Amino acid sequence: MDDERIAQVARALGHPARVRILRVLAAQDACMGGEIFSELPLAQSTISQHLAVLKDAGVVRATPRGTSMVYCIAEGPLADLTDALDGLIAEHPSCPAKGA
Repeated sequence: MDDERIAQVARALGHPARVRILRVLAAQDACMGGEIFSELPLAQSTISQHLAVLKDAGVVRATPRGTSMVYCIAEGPLADLTDALDGLIAEHPSCPAKGA
């Protein structure tokens, strides 16, 4: 995962409402849009905007089902971000303790 992609996924995760959406989706295999809207104390249009950010970053996939959308987490970007962050931690020497 290159630096630009890391930043894109991190930006998508950079709002508490988006993290909450991911938690709602993680609790299920797939989620109808209405289920997400009922879980968050935000306007439907606001949730839709947050979903759009997550979809644009590839973190969430949306599939039409009738007149509704079914949302699920696309595991690849989150796993790739985890690997990239683990790599940063493994490559970076530990900071010395304060006063050491």
